[in-house]
Amino acid sequence: MSGSRTIELSVPGRVCLLGEHADWAGQFGKHPGYCLVIGTDQGIFATAEPADDLIMQTQLPMADGTPSGRHRRMSCQWTAGALLEAATDSTEFFRHCAGVAHEVLTRYKTGGIRLIIHRMDLPLKKGVSSSAAVCIGMAKAFDAVYNLNLFPHELMDLAYLGERLTGAQCGRMDQACIFGKTPVLLSFSGTDDCRIEPLFPQRRIEMFIVDLAGEKDTVKILADLQSGFAASTTLQEALGPDNEQFVRRGCRALVAGDARQLGQIMTQSQANFDHKVAPHCPGELASPRLHELLAFKELEPHIHGGKGVGSQGDGTAQFVARSEQDRDEAMAKITAAFPDMRCFPLTITPAANLRQ
Repeated sequence: MSGSRTIELSVPGRVCLLGEHADWAGQFGKHPGYCLVIGTDQGIFATAEPADDLIMQTQLPMADGTPSGRHRRMSCQWTAGALLEAATDSTEFFRHCAGVAHEVLTRYKTGGIRLIIHRMDLPLKKGVSSSAAVCIGMAKAFDAVYNLNLFPHELMDLAYLGERLTGAQCGRMDQACIFGKTPVLLSFSGTDDCRIEPLFPQRRIEMFIVDLAGEKDTVKILADLQSGFAASTTLQEALGPDNEQFVRRGCRALVAGDARQLGQIMTQSQANFDHKVAPHCPGELASPRLHELLAFKELEPHIHGGKGVGSQGDGTAQFVARSEQDRDEAMAKITAAFPDMRCFPLTITPAANLRQ
């Protein structure tokens, strides 16, 4: 396929500001699920071009996220059987990509693709949807290379089904990273029913996320919460009406650009989560590193509030800062007190800047 043009693309990660677990909980049909999400300032950066097979390559990071100089590569024959085998191989590093490729081949009968991820500054396996970002990147690559002209919800569906094909228990909110830095409200009611509404903040809000350098087992968290949901009115209340009120108030604060209110709502949401949700998976959701950081007194002058991210556990924390200077000072204090943790800025940008 010489002479084919090369496509450059980038996809951010995704932070759930409020409403973790609302996607799968809403599908039980007991109460609609709601969540607020936004793309991270970090992401994956890749190039793509048509190929005869599925060819993947990425640079591997060091433990601190810096480039290692090492690369991982996969070449898979462009057949449905070979792609399915790769997607369901738990030892295959690129199984999520193979899953998306399988969905594309099944639906659109395209040729293969060569995708090279030449830079990634997104924390891996930390609750910021790094796998979903890669899956969305794959879907966007096929769309651009083969001129499929897919709508955003169709790209999200390819990414979701491709990741689910690997056995991952991802929800529908993860693929919202396709909207980049535009925050979105997601509503879930019934099986696979997802409504997406973009939000337009009036003022800039400075936030930051923290890689807690801990461990979390997302599979166990989801398995424990989902298995206990039908029998627990407390869990249904927390992920249903309680969550709805937090998201409604958070949506109003975000659109108004009210950082103080958004931070306070996050803190209240975390307290509710710890009281009503965490006891259903105590081994993972005790989250000692998360709670140590949330209680770190040195942060109080610089933040309005904070909470965990995604499925929660000791993966990632998020905070709303009082100002850009406060954000930088808070991140410096965390790095000094917890040298193994890494901090990343997260900006909520005014709608006028997004349109520009």
